[in-house]
Amino acid sequence: MYAKCGSLELACQIFEKMPKQDLVSWTVMITGYAQHGHAKEALQLVDRMQQQGMKLDHITFTGVLSA
Repeated sequence: MYAKCGSLELACQIFEKMPKQDLVSWTVMITGYAQHGHAKEALQLVDRMQQQGMKLDHITFTGVLSA
């Protein structure tokens, strides 16, 4: 919700405090960054997501394309 509204700093704080990020939380953050003009941060999150063994689904991939 925070990422969608543009409160990316707050969204990032909540994301980082999560015990475990799932595909939905990764997608929300990546899409939030992309939609608000932060392509570099969105792509960095994609790299981090993949390093942690997570795979992009079609929704996450669409968010990346908008970056």
